[in-house]
Amino acid sequence: MRPIPRRATDLTSAVAVPTVCALLLGLLLPAAAAADIVPVRPALAAVGLPTTMTLTAAPEQVALGATTSLAGRLTDPSTGGAFSGATVHLETPAADGSWTELAQLTTDSGGAVRSDQAVTAVTTYRLRHGDPGAAEASVSPSVTVTVLPLTAALSREAVQVGGTVRVSGMLASGEGETLRLERRSAGEWRRVDRIISGPGGAYGFPVSPSEPGFWRLRVARGDGSSAVELPVLDAYRLHRYSVRTRGTVRADMGTFRDSVAATYADPRGWLRAHHRFRAVTGGRVGDFTVVLSQARYLPTYSWECSTTYSCRVGRYVIINQDRWRGGSPFFPGTLEQYRRMVVNHETGHWLGRGHAYCSGPGRLAPVMQQQSKGLHGCRVNPWPLDREIRAVS
Repeated sequence: MRPIPRRATDLTSAVAVPTVCALLLGLLLPAAAAADIVPVRPALAAVGLPTTMTLTAAPEQVALGATTSLAGRLTDPSTGGAFSGATVHLETPAADGSWTELAQLTTDSGGAVRSDQAVTAVTTYRLRHGDPGAAEASVSPSVTVTVLPLTAALSREAVQVGGTVRVSGMLASGEGETLRLERRSAGEWRRVDRIISGPGGAYGFPVSPSEPGFWRLRVARGDGSSAVELPVLDAYRLHRYSVRTRGTVRADMGTFRDSVAATYADPRGWLRAHHRFRAVTGGRVGDFTVVLSQARYLPTYSWECSTTYSCRVGRYVIINQDRWRGGSPFFPGTLEQYRRMVVNHETGHWLGRGHAYCSGPGRLAPVMQQQSKGLHGCRVNPWPLDREIRAVS
């Protein structure tokens, strides 16, 4: 006998019958019993949704006792969806080769977990979700965080000549070892100081630069097995200045003060030569004085000063008001460029620089060139050239 083909509606009937029975059962049971029947969400394994667990550590190298931040995420790889409210186990290897739990974490709405861990030795971590062998279980790739044998840091990266900056860090091997502070000079590392590491391997060196410039420093173990080079330390000279007027001044003094301060603070200026400037107020005079002067009074400072241009005499950096307001007919740049140039030029004289000259057509003019009197083939330039910077470093 030939089998009777199954109709398309048989599948519907097969599903419908249990459903109808369930509805009738709900009608026949007492209300209290019906309320006890709660729909149960299928386990992840039942619907074929294994999870994926990730883990990262930042940083992966730390000083002894410092903290690394562990971050993981639990997702469904088929959809990329996150699992929130799930329990995740942070684990590390035990001596017998098994994994021991450090913490239980709960995923947030994005499926993420986070844990900060202090590291006192080389440590491997992993994250685990679910029971081993379960279809929904997942284990992250392990990450290993190492302890740096030696660390070093500067308390700040710029210091006034004669001031003090601190170099400190940690030696992983502990207390009682010799450490050297060294400075790079004439192509080699030369010892500046020596110290014995303290409790827990901590140490600290005070550094007081005696001359301006970029100081390259490093800390090395006494046996030479490791060394850490520090960021370059900028040792600078600090100059305090006041601002005054002479004669009848029609220029806006607020604008003048702001422009002078901005010129001194610009990284293209004398700042590059390890000079920093700070305005003083309240009647104090500082190390030098910037004067905005009526043109007629320039010759009163020195017979070398004229009513046409600006000048520097002794402690006075004197800016001619006529030039400040209108620039120079021989300077083809903007008024702002002229103002930057004339302040840098006259301040350069105060720093000990003499006049410079155009080195060739089309090249940038030195800031110490008398650009107010013409460029002589050079291009406008309000800032010190590299060779001028080196001359005053």
